Amino acid sequence: MNTRIYLDHAASTPLHPEVIDIMQKVAIQYYGNPSSIHREGAQAKSIVEECRKKIASFIHTSPGQIIFTSCGTESNNAYLSSVIGSDLIRTVISSPIEHPAVLNTLKFHCKRHHVELKLLNPDQNGLINIDQLEDQLRKSGQNTLVTLMHTQNELGTVLPLRDFSLICKHYGAKFHSDTIQSVGIEALDVTDLQIDAITGSAHKFNGPKGVGFLYIKEPSQLNPLIFGGNQERNMRGGTENTIGIAGMTKALELAFNEQQERRQHLNRLKSKFLDGLQLSGINFEINSPLVDCSPKILNIYFDKTVKSDWLLMNLDIEGIAVSGGSACSSGTEKASHVLEYIRPTSEGRSVRFSFSYMNTEDEIDHTLYVLSRLLS
Repeated sequence: MNTRIYLDHAASTPLHPEVIDIMQKVAIQYYGNPSSIHREGAQAKSIVEECRKKIASFIHTSPGQIIFTSCGTESNNAYLSSVIGSDLIRTVISSPIEHPAVLNTLKFHCKRHHVELKLLNPDQNGLINIDQLEDQLRKSGQNTLVTLMHTQNELGTVLPLRDFSLICKHYGAKFHSDTIQSVGIEALDVTDLQIDAITGSAHKFNGPKGVGFLYIKEPSQLNPLIFGGNQERNMRGGTENTIGIAGMTKALELAFNEQQERRQHLNRLKSKFLDGLQLSGINFEINSPLVDCSPKILNIYFDKTVKSDWLLMNLDIEGIAVSGGSACSSGTEKASHVLEYIRPTSEGRSVRFSFSYMNTEDEIDHTLYVLSRLLS
């Protein structure tokens, strides 16, 4: 093929053409500071608040519970640092395969505030037994925060969010979920979920980089992570990114409107890829679960004859972009903490293939052809 094939959509996604259009329009027409009281400022403020209403409607909540941020990492940090530092939390329950934006934040703030951090034990596919959580909740009592990601970013494992949320509610614990990989892919109704906080990042669903959001059930519990002006109802200082917010909202609107169609396409691509691998004669194992898994993500382990980043580099040379794990943990040959957890003694190479509604079946066929040529 003459064009490159991008199969790293869990790391970041290309902008949807309609997102580019709306961002250009806002950049040209609504350039005022949303905090200014003149007409240009009021027009920009109107864009921000209309976007807030739309995003709130997508996840079935009120606009006052949506805080705009710079990314998912900031959203996770803002909530976790506020709750752990509130003196109301004595125990935090999480897992060792959370994204670094959560896991490193927990380690820092739990140590700083003398809060006990308990990590559950997922299985080899990243699945967490709810009985394990309930056992820990019985021991820890009401002053507990549980934080578990909805869709595991390297394996694609999907947590049954409502079941976990309800068990937390039963024991009086707060429940936060990093939903960055599931926003726009999975249906999220925070009212039905009865969850305390979720997070989103625009560049994961074909929006721009540099903008995200935090849903928080009780906004009064949030302490500013960034100090400055009184933007975002005094909860985040700094001029709002009007252009980015508009782009994120349009991207999420498109994702929700086309959700069923996109999921069906992703499932077709994923099934075709797996079927092709099984017929190829390549030695491989599937790290991702076959059920309770995102249609977007597939993590494959290739045997010990595949060393280091050799496969990633050769795929890149062949015009195919994939990942060895989380983009936030890249830049090193060392396996990510997630892959080290599920395969502590392995000598091979795990590769994450993450798909998009933009990918085609021809691209899957060509990727399988290249893999067969490299590995057979």
